[in-house]
Amino acid sequence: MRLSICFKKSAFSFCGVVALALTTVLAGCGDDSSSSPSAPAQTPTSSSGAQLPDAGTNPANSSGSLPDAGTDPVSSSDAVDPASSAIAPPANGSFTFATTPGTLALAPDEDGFYDMGDVYKAVPQTSKIAFVIRHSKREKKNYGTESPLTPIGIQMAQTLGTKLVSEESFYYSSTDFLRTRETCKNIAIGRGEGDVEVVTWDGINGGYFLTVPSDSLDALVSERGGNPKYIAQYAYGVSFSFARVIGAKLSTYFYDLYERGNQFVNEVVVANMPSWKRVSILVSHDMLVEPLIVFVSNRTIDLKIYQTPFRWVNYLSGIAVIVDEAGAVTVLPVRGDSVGWMIPNDEVNEIVQ
Repeated sequence: MRLSICFKKSAFSFCGVVALALTTVLAGCGDDSSSSPSAPAQTPTSSSGAQLPDAGTNPANSSGSLPDAGTDPVSSSDAVDPASSAIAPPANGSFTFATTPGTLALAPDEDGFYDMGDVYKAVPQTSKIAFVIRHSKREKKNYGTESPLTPIGIQMAQTLGTKLVSEESFYYSSTDFLRTRETCKNIAIGRGEGDVEVVTWDGINGGYFLTVPSDSLDALVSERGGNPKYIAQYAYGVSFSFARVIGAKLSTYFYDLYERGNQFVNEVVVANMPSWKRVSILVSHDMLVEPLIVFVSNRTIDLKIYQTPFRWVNYLSGIAVIVDEAGAVTVLPVRGDSVGWMIPNDEVNEIVQ
């Protein structure tokens, strides 16, 4: 059965018949973040023998979960003036890799994202690709580790898979969450790969940019709009919309965006690519993927949920890490859906029975 659905671009921009296709993906969600920060991990461990939980369960929130990114993202008293408080973007020398497609026949969309299918087709067979993306759509208010993909989420992931169809097999890895594993499996279904091994890997957990456990951040900001607002303010280098003392404390909860971003690309992804297949799909959570996209785009892509129009990272958006045969690295912001951003308050809420 094919599911044809269309949402306005101002929501999470999911249009048409959802198909499936993905190459190397890492999906990220703050709502699914790990409860502790992660140092670069070098040895992923396989969980291919683990039985998937029942997709119909409706668990309570996990201790490491985040409030809904669409819940009261900003109030008038919390508003931030980016013109007065923004930190100027660093020079290109702050990147240890290229941030433009170079000789690849690729162009970004009007929002600054590259389509994952276009990237896969444009990269030569002599290069390796790793896609680090957020998982596909799950229930709007269900952040537990066992929350499954919704019917729309399944179709979205499978549609992405159809964009990545080829004769080669991919490497799939995810965090230890049902929705990230299901995203990998449905991308593979869309590619025509069938039942694939999905490696569980803590190296791509949501708390990578945090110096503290994610529930410590949640405890500090949960009554002031939730984690997404403050993650975005951190990523864009604007003053935290909090009292001065608490804001100063909050600033110690995050690593330097550019140092940590370079570390992630080089030590978490590139260092491990030799042991993966030519194309890898790494699925994580928005809490990781939001800062990665902002970093790679040098803060030019708008995912500023703390100010109108309250944009947040869309499902299946993330980054592509490309390594050519000479070892040169290129990293681009990518989207698996038709648009790279979403407005959480406009999201259609599905209940999985």
